[in-house]
Amino acid sequence: MPRRYLCLLPILLLMLTGSVVASQSLHPNPRSSEGSVREAEGQRFRILMLLWRGETQVEAGFRAYLAEHQLPFDLIIRDAGQDPTRIPDLIAEARQIKPDLVYTWGTPLTLGVVGPYDRIDPDRYLTQIPVVFTMVAYPVESRIVPAFASSERNVTGTTHTVPVEAQIKAMRAYRSMKRLAVLYNPTEPNSVINIGELQRAAQHLDFELLAESVPLNHEGRPDSDALPELVNRLVVREPQFLYLGPDTFIGEHRQTLTREALRHHLPVFAATERPIFDSPITLGLVAPYWHLGRFTAFKAEQILLKNQKPWDIPIETLHRLTYFVKLPVARQLDLYPPLAILNYAEVLE
Repeated sequence: MPRRYLCLLPILLLMLTGSVVASQSLHPNPRSSEGSVREAEGQRFRILMLLWRGETQVEAGFRAYLAEHQLPFDLIIRDAGQDPTRIPDLIAEARQIKPDLVYTWGTPLTLGVVGPYDRIDPDRYLTQIPVVFTMVAYPVESRIVPAFASSERNVTGTTHTVPVEAQIKAMRAYRSMKRLAVLYNPTEPNSVINIGELQRAAQHLDFELLAESVPLNHEGRPDSDALPELVNRLVVREPQFLYLGPDTFIGEHRQTLTREALRHHLPVFAATERPIFDSPITLGLVAPYWHLGRFTAFKAEQILLKNQKPWDIPIETLHRLTYFVKLPVARQLDLYPPLAILNYAEVLE
């Protein structure tokens, strides 16, 4: 399906700003011991891609960028299968095969590979090989990096998270919003961080956040059977939107949640791309995964071919975001988008 990606209008985009002074401390020398140095022209570079749940559209975009620019990169694929106990073996393999760069997907895997920035342990984590991460929702709050401007070590990457205030403004461009409903997994750090961001936005932007944590079952895992009742409980409080944030558990059960919301005529806003194409969401403001993969590949290119150091490359999200509207869902809800939105939204029929 062709897509039209547009610069976000000022009313919607509130990017993180402010100057950050990078540390002048000594940095490790990437590829000095764990990675191989390949400076001779014509040689190929090896990238060890560590995935969390198999290949996604992010990796498709990464591969497309390599092919389009004919980059001399060979990919070695490993999948953790959402099992954090496999991370030490992946680190051991990285040390053995000595790739020129390591690619990591998601917060748990990235944190397991590079560790917190304030607890660097060369015996436990990769501290010499350049690491480029992607799909990390909150790299600063999860302590992967101290600031977006610089990791101050062998790490850089991309994030798919759109600033919360921009998301709120996107919802309010569609309809008035005084109450926002959200379900979240209390055991997932990204989700808890996101709730904190929403709570701060609620105070600043004058809306009520209706947050319900998913109860845990006897195994200590979020109970998916409780989701319909949680939606029912939220609907009674008359929110204007149900918010789907960067939450792996919520993402896995997106169809249950969105169908239940639709049954109650509650529009759903998606903060990530995953629910856009297979669930009855109404709208979303997202960093498209395919383009995020291309941007991540660009950062790898800067390190391997342009001799830039990871700590000199800022951590960023896409500069171009997409505002999606699903017209069939809007029709079912009898909640059509304002005409002004149609001038810049990607309308899905």
